[in-house]
Amino acid sequence: MATRRCGLSSIQGREFFDAVISQFALMYFPDGVASLRQMWRTLAPAGRLAVAVWAPVDRARGYQILVDIAARQCGSEATAVLAAPFVLGNPAELAKLFIDSGISGASVTLYEGSVRFPSIKEFIRIEVKGSPLADMLSDEEMETLATESERALAEFVVPSGEIIMPMDAHIVTASKR
Repeated sequence: MATRRCGLSSIQGREFFDAVISQFALMYFPDGVASLRQMWRTLAPAGRLAVAVWAPVDRARGYQILVDIAARQCGSEATAVLAAPFVLGNPAELAKLFIDSGISGASVTLYEGSVRFPSIKEFIRIEVKGSPLADMLSDEEMETLATESERALAEFVVPSGEIIMPMDAHIVTASKR
């Protein structure tokens, strides 16, 4: 007998979820296969899984520009930090990760979108100062990165002063049968 409460099912004394959602986190888990297996394991029969990851960095042109600037100005370690959110962007590799996790029938769909920040300066503050780069870059390196970014990202500035850049994502869905 199964009982349901708030998206949770109980079957033979074990609790399962009707839906599991991972929103832009899978790329940071040290073992993607183990993480997906755990998500799948906790799903009730007929449960649904949805996982969102960023598309490749080349589908997020503003971030690609920032990564390129960091590569020139700050080196490979800084580049790796800024590129990390996009490591699962290849749809074929993403689909294989699900297959390797024992999840068959997963569907990978590309969604085109955009990201908005109040200004280029705020974009740099959030993406650099709010990441491990804050401890990796000197004040001088940070200023150089910000100055070059102001020029390179000017094409994304709208009349209000905000910055709007393309940023696409993959949504992977699967249902447990």
